[in-house]
Amino acid sequence: MSDSPLWRPGRIGPMELKNRVIRSATNEHLSQPDGQLTTTWMDTLVELAENEVGLVITGHMSVDRQQRSDQGQTVLDEQTDLGLLHETACRVHAAGGKIVAQLNHGGKKAPETVNGHPPKLPADFSLEELDQIVGKYRYAAMLCRRAGFDGVQIHNAYGYLLASFLNHVDNRRTDGYGGSVENRFRLTGRIIREVRRTCGPDFAILTKVGGNGYGSLHRLLELYEISGADGVEICTSDFDPRIWASRSFCMEELLRAWEGVDLPISLVGGVFSQKAAEHILEAGVPFVSFSRALLCQPDFAARLKRGEAEESPCTTCNQCYQSFRRQFVRCIQHTSPIPQLKKVFGSSENT
Repeated sequence: MSDSPLWRPGRIGPMELKNRVIRSATNEHLSQPDGQLTTTWMDTLVELAENEVGLVITGHMSVDRQQRSDQGQTVLDEQTDLGLLHETACRVHAAGGKIVAQLNHGGKKAPETVNGHPPKLPADFSLEELDQIVGKYRYAAMLCRRAGFDGVQIHNAYGYLLASFLNHVDNRRTDGYGGSVENRFRLTGRIIREVRRTCGPDFAILTKVGGNGYGSLHRLLELYEISGADGVEICTSDFDPRIWASRSFCMEELLRAWEGVDLPISLVGGVFSQKAAEHILEAGVPFVSFSRALLCQPDFAARLKRGEAEESPCTTCNQCYQSFRRQFVRCIQHTSPIPQLKKVFGSSENT
């Protein structure tokens, strides 16, 4: 229904959003084999904005082409097609949406089959390499600002590099980047402050973090606030093989941890219906992030607003984690293979 709290305007840092609906970063796998942007990638994001998604967050974009997570992951560096990046921002804005690029580094999830060298854990990086990583995030954010994006989201979840630094099991460093949660957060904090310094106060800096698995979520939220982040999206600490029911994954943890922290929050995971989304908003969480529901139906938010649907047809089968490689579709319910997926993942060595 159009009078749902989902359609009320909201604000995250410098961004005024037309509603409370966020597309959580969901890997499109739609780059060229070398990580270059494609028009198919762009059209996928624009379609979401044209269908009532107030804030579109791109799938994770690698800040280092030597640390990609798969052959279809886009890259933001000196070789990026800035014209296509700019066109993407313009078209999303023309549709009434805002757009934020999720920035990421593969870390232990950068496979040798993709990058030609073994993945790395936090202890494998020298201090000089950590400085270089901060520089890569800064450069990627500056590209996005030049292209007209509204901000970036720093990926701190799902076992990628920055999440590995936060995780005391992965992070075995004994210097200022290991040990306490403050030390394990140090690299992320440096990145946030450097992006703010170079991109200015009118460029949104968001983060995505696991609601469990990294120690005190409340302390992490405090550290994001201290570092100058504009908003935090809460998910699980990593993908889980369970098939979840239609309930928000981390509602209880979020509500406990959020007390006393002055940051806009969104919640992603297990949200497949208008009822579930409204429950999150009514509990006091200001924004709702959708992932698999929008993967299954890019026009899901528009269907909700028009009153044509109340629940997503997504069955939480989780085959979307592999269908892009095998059937060349982003959801198993889709029947038409995407040529770009087939181009990248169709060869024998990628299947």
